Amino acid sequence: MSKAPAPAEAARIILSRVTLLPAVQSSLRELPGRILRQDVQAERDNPPFDRVCMDGVAIDSRAFASGIRRFRIQATQAAGAVPLTIAGLDSAVEIMTGAVLPHGADCVIPLEEYDLDGDGLQLKPEATAEPWRNLQRRGSDSSPGIPMLTAGMSLGAAEVAVVASAGLAQALVSRQPRIMVISTGDELVEPGLPVADHQIRRSNAYGVSATLRLHQFTDVHDEHLRDDESLMRRRLGEMLETHDVLVLSGGVSKGKFDFVPAALKALGVEEVFYQVAQRPGRPMWFGTG
Repeated sequence: MSKAPAPAEAARIILSRVTLLPAVQSSLRELPGRILRQDVQAERDNPPFDRVCMDGVAIDSRAFASGIRRFRIQATQAAGAVPLTIAGLDSAVEIMTGAVLPHGADCVIPLEEYDLDGDGLQLKPEATAEPWRNLQRRGSDSSPGIPMLTAGMSLGAAEVAVVASAGLAQALVSRQPRIMVISTGDELVEPGLPVADHQIRRSNAYGVSATLRLHQFTDVHDEHLRDDESLMRRRLGEMLETHDVLVLSGGVSKGKFDFVPAALKALGVEEVFYQVAQRPGRPMWFGTG
């Protein structure tokens, strides 16, 4: 590229050269931040039953419509229990949030709208009991055969929960890229080691690596290369064989010891652009293998 691209154009060019990595099966705990490579469908209706959304009592709304305001508490049904059957119009089942709606019931009155009285309850004047009140109907979220998630989506916390709700212990996602972060220069000294007045700390690589990990990239390594042309060519060649992405800091300007562009070209890496229209930071090299 003859003209140095602006930063936004440089970013577009880089993204246009990104290639698709192989797909791998990963467990639910490994999914956050990954790119989904399959559609995810519900294994059954979701919710799989008419689900209670409030703690209260389940009744047949026809009883309320007929004028009944006092009900006999027939039993208590918790979430996860086999659904009971309403015994009659004047019967009610104490019910918990998340429970299956008892057979014969079509309404849940929240506990704030009635008073307990022995083995029964008396509805308060403000109580209402329209059909399907405080209930989530079966299949209202999703049904089998209709994708809840589609290939290409980035998996955040909510998406991982959806994968789990579909009954999947793992999902097909793009393999994590193998990334090597490389800093170059004889002036760099590792943190924790003695440093002379003419030297500086090796810090950029740690910042870049941290940024990558914060963006959910986990297969990240780093290395420091001295300003030695033969060493640089040899190690870069080895890294190109074992990694998908090399991120280099230093060695790409026009100085006598800036060996990176020539070394990469010699290794068969195609130069896409060299320099970006920005200051500081104009020397920026991007290529693909």
